[in-house]
Formats: sequence, C-alpha cells, structure tokens
Amino acid sequence: MRSRPLLSSLSLATILVLAFTSSALGAPRQRMVVMLDNCDGPTFNAAIGAGACVRKGGMTFDAFFARLADGGAASWRFSPRWASVQAGGTVLAVNRGGETHSFTEVAQFGGGCVPPINEAMGLTPVAECEDPASGATFVPAGGRLRTGALSTGTHRFQCLIHPWQRSTITAR
Repeated sequence: MRSRPLLSSLSLATILVLAFTSSALGAPRQRMVVMLDNCDGPTFNAAIGAGACVRKGGMTFDAFFARLADGGAASWRFSPRWASVQAGGTVLAVNRGGETHSFTEVAQFGGGCVPPINEAMGLTPVAECEDPASGATFVPAGGRLRTGALSTGTHRFQCLIHPWQRSTITAR
C-alpha cells in the first residue's frame, strides 16, 4: 500500500515538471518583427529628399500625410503588434518597406521625433526623442537589426519616425 502514495507523488512531480518545461519553452528564443510601409518613391523623394523611399510605387506622399490625422497610414506597421519571447531571447526586426524605420525600445508609447508628423497627429514626442542617438535603432529599407537579450517583462518598440508603428514583446 505504501507504493501508491509514492507512485502518486512521483506522477504529480512528473506532471509539474512537464507543465513547467512546456510553459517555459512555449515562447521562442527569438521572435521576428517585420517593418512594413507602402511609400511611393517618386513622391516621397520629391517631398523629403532623394533616397527617402526606394520603392517605385505605392501610396503618394500627399495621401500618406492626409492619413496622419486619422492615426497614421495602416500600411505602415510592425507585424506582429504583440508577441512573446523567452526571457533572455531576442527580437529580429526586418525592414521590408521602402523607407528607413527605427525599432527603438521606449518606456511608453507616444509621438516620434519628427515634428510635422507629431503635429498632424496631435502627439507629444516620447522621452527617447530627447537624445535619439543614445538609443534609436534605425534600420534602412532591406536591413535588419537584432535586439539584445530581453529581460523578463514587457518591452515596447516604436518607430521614432512613424510613431504608430509599434510592437509589444513580452519576455517570459
């Protein structure tokens, strides 16, 4: 009769170990976030300067700017917007758009570092814009960036140019 309680205790211990292991391994060590946009090279380059957009077609600069009052152009986004990764894991940010974007960790989401965009959207710049060189991580069109190891908790990433481009990564 003594073997049943021992067997039950061992079974329970095995189940707990498996449950802990599967939850710890449920989040990947690395997550990819894709930076997207739909800029029209000719009109963006004419408005901002040569090389602002490397695409040959897409949304015109005027159409893009008109959408800012409504919260930004939806085709400018980070995908996914929410994800999880193991604590100590990293995020690989890949720019598949035609413009440079930043993938910058911010304390709180807010406005970016481009005054005309903030004005059009009614946003106040995030604190990280006070010294963007200290933490901004700019990724040119076709480029990629890997973050450092993420500590346990919530990490907010935002484009400091197009502030509605955001992703929240939870490290567990």
